[in-house]
Amino acid sequence: MRKPISRSEAARRLLIIFPRAAFDAVLSSPLAGTAVAALVHVEAVCGKDAPADAVHWARPSTVMWTSDEVFIRMDDDSRRSYRDAASRGSKQVDELHQAWGVPYQPVYKENSRETLRDETFRGWREHGALQMRPGIPTSSSAPRWALSEEFADLFDPDLEEEAFRKAAEQWRETHMDPGARLKAAFALDAETAKHAVIVDLPDGTKRTLENSNSSLIIKGVVESWAPARMGKPVVLAISEPGVKVHMGDERMLQILKIKIDVNNVLPDVLMADIGADPVQFWIVEAVATDGPVSAERKKALLAWAARQNIKADRCSFLTAFLSRNADAARRRLKDLASGTWAWYADEPGHELAWYSLTPSADDL
Repeated sequence: MRKPISRSEAARRLLIIFPRAAFDAVLSSPLAGTAVAALVHVEAVCGKDAPADAVHWARPSTVMWTSDEVFIRMDDDSRRSYRDAASRGSKQVDELHQAWGVPYQPVYKENSRETLRDETFRGWREHGALQMRPGIPTSSSAPRWALSEEFADLFDPDLEEEAFRKAAEQWRETHMDPGARLKAAFALDAETAKHAVIVDLPDGTKRTLENSNSSLIIKGVVESWAPARMGKPVVLAISEPGVKVHMGDERMLQILKIKIDVNNVLPDVLMADIGADPVQFWIVEAVATDGPVSAERKKALLAWAARQNIKADRCSFLTAFLSRNADAARRRLKDLASGTWAWYADEPGHELAWYSLTPSADDL
């Protein structure tokens, strides 16, 4: 049987598949989350070419009659027992709970069934998320509902967040018309923007970064550390995970003849202190999980700087952490390259320096 998914996680994923700003809330309600969890629990999933007789069809009552105990029991035998009992009636479900030695307390009342059947199931079916067994009269109470296999795949607990979001986007591409996809895209962008990190650059412009600890560190570097450390700071580029690069002062990039190529080694933040003579470049790594300016990383960044005609003695390096108590700081502070600095976003008035008392050529 498929790995079961919790009701709360199923509801959370439904909010991403069917964002509330674009779709009826019944498609992603807590009841809808329970329905997904229950249908996966009893393996009511229909493959594209699966014979109807080979599918474990369910009824709305299969969802309504679930209990906390049903979802706690994730072994295949218990799941089959509940599926068999729910296919026969509420009396059999009650008897099953007695056999388990627990009182039967369904998670929903019977009068919630119409909302599930007439609104949630109907909406899911319109988008191809739910299949109805062919040949069953609409007036029949026989089990006739199952999740479409591709839709059920989105609720695999082993699917990590990034992979899930990509799979959800692909599912919408396949199953929704252009108008629905556009509405979903706008809703998700708006939701992302609500939680985005806004960085105020020294030139008065702003950059919007994804909501992450890395972005919070970058925000601290640009808004707190740079004004205290530099005479006249200029942000040349900010890069985020993946290939997303936010250009800073493009005019200054042209004057300095620096080319930003996302396919090359890039620091998280590239800044220049144009108040220094000569101009000093600061290469910053924001470390939320890993990636400090180690000796190896410093060497690669210096090679990148050389390709931009930036001399090594014009380059300074900073590793920025969220906090000295952060796991990344405790693990990676020991790996800092000689001749670099470290800074903590929650202690913006201090800076650590790590340098050799007897510098060699490798420390330059």
